[in-house]
Order: sequence, then C-alpha cells, then structure tokens
Amino acid sequence: MDLSFDAPSYELLSRGDTLAEQFYKQLARAISSGSYAPNQRLNIRRLADEIGASVTPVREAVLRLVADGVLRITDKNAIIVPERSETEIDEIFEIRRTLEGDMAVSAAPHFSDKDVAFLADTQEQFLTALDAGNYKEVLQLNSDFHFSIYTHASSPLRLEIVRMLWLRIGPTLCYMYPILHKGRSAHRRHEDIIEAARLRDPEALRTALLADLASSQHALRQYIRSRVAKPSRRSRATTSK
Repeated sequence: MDLSFDAPSYELLSRGDTLAEQFYKQLARAISSGSYAPNQRLNIRRLADEIGASVTPVREAVLRLVADGVLRITDKNAIIVPERSETEIDEIFEIRRTLEGDMAVSAAPHFSDKDVAFLADTQEQFLTALDAGNYKEVLQLNSDFHFSIYTHASSPLRLEIVRMLWLRIGPTLCYMYPILHKGRSAHRRHEDIIEAARLRDPEALRTALLADLASSQHALRQYIRSRVAKPSRRSRATTSK
C-alpha cells in the first residue's frame, strides 16, 4: 500500500498564544491528519528552520507531545511517530466507544438544521476525496465530521480526552481507508449518523456512531495484521542466506 506523506506547512502568528503553544497545536493537527507516517522521525532543528523560530519553542512543543504519548523517544534518542499495536488500537477504541457514544447522546438534542447540513456537506467532500484516493484529506474530513458532533455535547474534558485519543492513532488511521474503500457500504455509517442527527434521536445517533467506530477498528486490525504477516526486506534477506 503506497501512501505519500508530504511535509506539512506551518505558520506562526505574532500575537495570542506563545510560539510553543502555537506550534504544539499545528504539529498536533499535522499528526492527527496523517501528515506523518508511523515510525517517521522528527528533527527538532529542521522543524525550527521550517517555521523560522528558535529551537526552544519547537523542542517544548515536541516534548509535550512526547509526554502526551503522541510521539516517542527511542533508545537512540530519536523522536518518532510511534507505530501502534493491535492491543493499543483495541484499548483506544474501547475508550472511544464509551466517551464518543455518550457525547453523541448529549449532543443530539442540540443540532440545528445548519449543523445537519454541515454533516451532509462534509460527507459529500469525504466521499469525493475517498474516490480520488486523497486519504490525508479523507482523514481530516472524517475528523471534522465527528468533532462537529462532539462539540455539541458541552463536555470540554471528555472532548479533550477524545482529541488526544484521535491524535495517538492519526498516522495509522490513514491506512484503514484503502481497506474500507473496498466495501463502500462501510461509508453508509456516516449517512446513518446524519439521519440520526436530523431526527435529533440520541440513541439512534449513539448506535450509528458505534457502528462507524466498529468498522474503523476492524479495518485497522486488518491493516495491522497484514503488516505483521508481511516479512520485512531485512528478514527476507536473512532467510534467503
């Protein structure tokens, strides 16, 4: 499976949050939208050069993401985007089901017609990007779709936890869409979510959302198992000797 990971662009503002906070938010968004591949290394000096800032705020932002469990420092002191195991994925989805299901129930009565229209429009863009094989765009649109629901739950603490969970698996999520795209029926889950939102039906929305999460978890498991089953070039070379 060939997915390209183009370097993201960063833009720091002169006012408002500190440079470290601004870069933290932008780097987190880049990671969650699949701009970095699993096991990709991040170079603090290069990142600082790209944004035209000193190393200090960039290091602060990167180390904060390490503390959040989003990035990892290897035994050789390299900073990488970690590759998630099936066990980690399953645990993350278990927590997501509880939090996101409850947030859907809380959000359902608060949707306006404009909110439902936003979901429908985002879904159209999602399917267009999917057909084009633009999986980074698909990933961002999927995030926009889901979080437009969760923000109506008026639960900032749960929302922050969910954002962090998404951040941890963002780079791996890119790989599930080619698998899901083989069976387009999986994308009807979003249409069920839109219909439940249109009806302002809390339990229907929870049910549709959990079905969508189940499809995503299944696709991620398929990707991880296929990756584990495929021997690396190094192992094949060793075996052939």
